[in-house]
Amino acid sequence: MNLDEVSLTQHLKEYSLERGAEFFGVADLARAADFVRSQGEINVDRFPRAVSLGMRLNDAIVEGHSPGESVRESHYWHHVYSVVTPALDFLAGDVSRWIARQGFESFPIPASTPYNMEKLAGLFSHKLAAHLAGLGWIGKSALLVTEDSGPRVRFVSVLTDAPLEPGVPLNRNCGNCRVCVDTCPVGAFTGIEFKDEDNREARFNAFACSVYRKDHPCGLCVSSCPFGSTKGRNIRRTHSV
Repeated sequence: MNLDEVSLTQHLKEYSLERGAEFFGVADLARAADFVRSQGEINVDRFPRAVSLGMRLNDAIVEGHSPGESVRESHYWHHVYSVVTPALDFLAGDVSRWIARQGFESFPIPASTPYNMEKLAGLFSHKLAAHLAGLGWIGKSALLVTEDSGPRVRFVSVLTDAPLEPGVPLNRNCGNCRVCVDTCPVGAFTGIEFKDEDNREARFNAFACSVYRKDHPCGLCVSSCPFGSTKGRNIRRTHSV
């Protein structure tokens, strides 16, 4: 199959949506090549594009979870890590094979593991790929915030050399909103907006968050975000009619 850039991208998008993706975008990794290499030694020259794929979390589960539960008891934790995360890995595998059938290289990055426990970071930043693909912006919670579903989305990435048409990062931020910052039980967020030149620590204390989450299935930064709330979503939809 010999498809031009736009057609190849559209075919891949249609395939991804058919396989369960609810968010699809393509990131030009050259925009953040130094960071990508520093995080996981990914060869950006070999894989200049990342396909970003997302699935929404269930609203009722997100809004009904209690951080006071144990991790073992948490329906929220089960939904995120035992249901949605494996589904994303299977999706990435399907997309990777589709790309390979077109004659291009592909490298699916696991949605959650392997994980560097010393850095508390994965091999590749899924939220960076989603941001570069124009699917949302990195919020004060250090999560990828989408326009309609807020941070209630999990992402996975497939690196590739396929000549796909990349998206354009959104020129957005959280503005004056500090809900996630003020809600965090361990004060892990500084409230500073994302900037390309800043390291993660300028915005987020990942170690404080990690220690707390060993015994608490906390997802307050996800459930409290006004962009993700079903109430706020309904208001925006009403106003757009």
